[in-house]
Amino acid sequence: MTLTIVTSLIVALSIICVTGGLLLTRRDKAVSNRLDTYLMGGTLDQPLTLKELELSQPFTERVLLPIVKRLSGAFLWMLPQNRLNALRLRLTMAGNPSGISPTDFVGVKGLVMLIVVGVAVLAGYASHTRLTLFNAVLLGLIGFCAFALPDFWLSRRITQRQQDLINTLPDALDLLVIANEAGLSFENAIQEITGKWDNQLSHEFERVLHDLGMGLARREALAGLSERTGVSDITSFVTAVNQAESMGVSIGRVLSTQAEELRVRRRQRAQERANQAPIKMMFPLVFLIFPAIFAVLLGPAVPQLLGTFNNLGGG
Repeated sequence: MTLTIVTSLIVALSIICVTGGLLLTRRDKAVSNRLDTYLMGGTLDQPLTLKELELSQPFTERVLLPIVKRLSGAFLWMLPQNRLNALRLRLTMAGNPSGISPTDFVGVKGLVMLIVVGVAVLAGYASHTRLTLFNAVLLGLIGFCAFALPDFWLSRRITQRQQDLINTLPDALDLLVIANEAGLSFENAIQEITGKWDNQLSHEFERVLHDLGMGLARREALAGLSERTGVSDITSFVTAVNQAESMGVSIGRVLSTQAEELRVRRRQRAQERANQAPIKMMFPLVFLIFPAIFAVLLGPAVPQLLGTFNNLGGG
């Protein structure tokens, strides 16, 4: 009996020691990745050189990113502080693509301008085009359009993101109503959306929960949501929730009313687009389809008409 107890204690002590040793020798993941980066392709005795570490980085970080940062400093004087703040807000409304900053975006605009102007100059040099006043003005116009080209891309991205938010908001409000009626609080209902969905609206709600976790008031967190998105439906939703909180009205009733109103708006937008479809179809019909039909129908008769006219003229 004593031997059994001693053996059990030794086995238990061995398990505890092995587990503790594994926990103590386990390295942090970030530290491990950093060490693997520095020791990639070599051993502890032969680490990578600085040149090899630099070549192991992506091409964008090695070449394009330094060029963009230098060009941002060269073109930043063209934008005053208010325009830079407006650009920062537009990037936020676009969802901060690739985490780019306003100054880096200005550098991207300058890089696009230099590439387009360089290609235009090389094309003119290859075709032996003379440098006249008209060509110089045309080259400047091309450079201006190339500099503004990333702004059009950013505007399109903002429009697509806002349309995605508009389409998903009514369904999100329905889920908020269901969660609220089930006894969840407003924050827990938002957490249910972020856990079940993976779209632009759920990411914005994650930002709201993050702001609330950092100690920000609900009114300020929702106001930040409205400012970041720039969508009128979200602005009305935020205003209704803030008013319900200040007046002591049930949030579930407000959410139900907002969800029904947004569904009506979505239906009206769909009907409006359906009514615009015939007008939009008129342009391809007139300029693309009708000429092809006329060419197929009247094409065989054209040689006969030309022959008849030639005979009459000769007669």
